[in-house]
This record gives sequence, structure tokens and C-alpha cells, in this order.
Amino acid sequence: MNVLAINAMLQGPGLVAYLGEGARFLVCGGVQPAEGGNVVAVLAAAVLAMPAGSVADGKLSLVQADAAGDLAVGTGIATWGRLERADGTWVADFSMSGPSGAGQVKLVIQSPPEGDPEAKLYQGGTFFLGGVTVG
Repeated sequence: MNVLAINAMLQGPGLVAYLGEGARFLVCGGVQPAEGGNVVAVLAAAVLAMPAGSVADGKLSLVQADAAGDLAVGTGIATWGRLERADGTWVADFSMSGPSGAGQVKLVIQSPPEGDPEAKLYQGGTFFLGGVTVG
């Protein structure tokens, strides 16, 4: 995802204003589709604050609406993510991985069960956006 290109394309108030109220950051499992393709396996959906974050130095920093986090809705290994408006309009997709992987966004799991993959989420667990910066 090229944050500067998206910000320039939207002109005016830019990406953060375009996201609007209720925008979401989705964490997904499985194979990442072509940009804007169908989402098959949502593992977590974080509702973003209003404003959803900020763009500085070509990077988008996201802020979660609820400081207590959102619940993971599925169990699985996070492989990609999506940024979308509240109405489901696609904004951007990006790869995800654990800290040692090559994903554009790194997912850190606190106290994972021993032997589990580093980017595995568990249904019913709390999902926090702690310093998500894309770009």
C-alpha cells in the first residue's frame, strides 16, 4: 500500500478524512485476494477512532476507537489485512506476518501458547491496535 499515492489521489482532506466514522482494520487469514477482492476469513475487525489516525512522512498511523480493544471473531494465522470504510468500501490491502516475517504489517501476539505460530489469533481473544503504522 502506498499511503502517499492514496492520500494524493483523494486530494483535499486526504485518507484519514476519507475513512470517516466507523472505518475498520480487518485482520484476515488464508490467501490474500487481488486488491479489493472478496474477504473469506476475517479473524479480527478493529473499529477505528474518529479520526482514524494520521498521515505523516508517508506513513499512515491508525488509532482504535475502543481502548479496551475488539474481540477476535475467528481463530487462525493472520496472513493479510484490509482497511475499509464503515460501509465496507475497500481502501487498501496489505500483507501481515508475525515479527520475524516479511509482512507489511507485523502482528505481535502477547503470551501465545508454546509452539503456536507467532501470528495466530484466537476467537474471543482481545485484539488491540498498538502502534499500527502502514506505509
